[in-house]
Amino acid sequence: MNDAMLSTVIGVVGTGLIGMFFVQLQNLRDDLKQGLRGHGDSIKSLEAAVVQHGERLARIEAKLDKEPPAEAA
Repeated sequence: MNDAMLSTVIGVVGTGLIGMFFVQLQNLRDDLKQGLRGHGDSIKSLEAAVVQHGERLARIEAKLDKEPPAEAA
């Protein structure tokens, strides 16, 4: 009878630990998904900044090409 109780206790504790492990894995997966979403927003804002700087650079280049200084020739 003692062996049966010991086996039951070990089975219940083992099942609980495995269940907690899977819950922790799900939480980790959710945290990673949320973190990647946050980085996605950062990347989009960085892309917008690059586009703005590219447009500014294009305007500067257009101004420089229209009227080159006399010393450059």
